[in-house]
Amino acid sequence: MSNKKKSLGSLRDQLKEAGLVTAKQVRKAEKGALRTDLRIKKGIEVDEAKQEVDAARNKKLAEDRQRNESLNQAAKEKALLAQVKQLVASNTQRQGGEVAYNFTDQKKIKKIYISEENKTQLNKGYLAIIKVGEEYDLVPEVVARKIEARSAESVLFLYDRSNEVVDEDDPYKDYPIPDDLEW
Repeated sequence: MSNKKKSLGSLRDQLKEAGLVTAKQVRKAEKGALRTDLRIKKGIEVDEAKQEVDAARNKKLAEDRQRNESLNQAAKEKALLAQVKQLVASNTQRQGGEVAYNFTDQKKIKKIYISEENKTQLNKGYLAIIKVGEEYDLVPEVVARKIEARSAESVLFLYDRSNEVVDEDDPYKDYPIPDDLEW
């Protein structure tokens, strides 16, 4: 006996060898399939069930794409928040103290207690107040700019020192506003 098996060929050949179909039936089926393909390509005869399946597939793809986009956006926001938390944790300058410092957070006045040194640095623009979650912290201006690039709503107070340029026509230029002015 030989270990070589006869190759089976196509289903059409197998059916012909078994005697289940005739050569005439095979030619007729091939011709009908070719005509159907041509009609579909030309748009003469369009299978409605196939159109419905295609429409459902396209709708599902669009929904999946939208869902993936929202998941990617959420992941990106989470990553930015983690970066902000890490920047604040590694660069905090807050010192506890008895000096109350008032600032606004979403149109609400908030108060934190800091040292006199921190207050002076805040008023001169060397420190900024940052909000991470429900916590407030102080970080250097350079770090605050980095945080602002990632999440602008996290930076609550940062004095802009570029406004310190004194106008030559200002009649009060010789009378600077003191940093320790409290009302």
